[in-house]
Amino acid sequence: MKFIIKKHYKLYRSDEYQEWFDDQGLKSQLQIDERLFKIEEEGYFGDHKFLTNTEIIWELRWLNGRRVYYAYIAELDIVLLLGGNKNGQSKDITRAKKIFRKYIKV
Repeated sequence: MKFIIKKHYKLYRSDEYQEWFDDQGLKSQLQIDERLFKIEEEGYFGDHKFLTNTEIIWELRWLNGRRVYYAYIAELDIVLLLGGNKNGQSKDITRAKKIFRKYIKV
């Protein structure tokens, strides 16, 4: 017998994330929203990676270089911190860490 456990996540959007998202084109917004919907409803993250030497920050990755940085806070809560692309990845990760510390007191 095979059990399928369906997880539901609650996503919170930082002001910085929402500002970045609002600057994206409609096609990009739809692609991002589709991916986030899969996380919320199915618990399916797709291509994602834990960023070593960080607090608890992860990144969602797309083949076109787009990145969305997020913090996995509790068992079912995720805070979307920032978006970016592979070209500005180092700068974006540094900024995501700052945003994380701003919203989450560690």
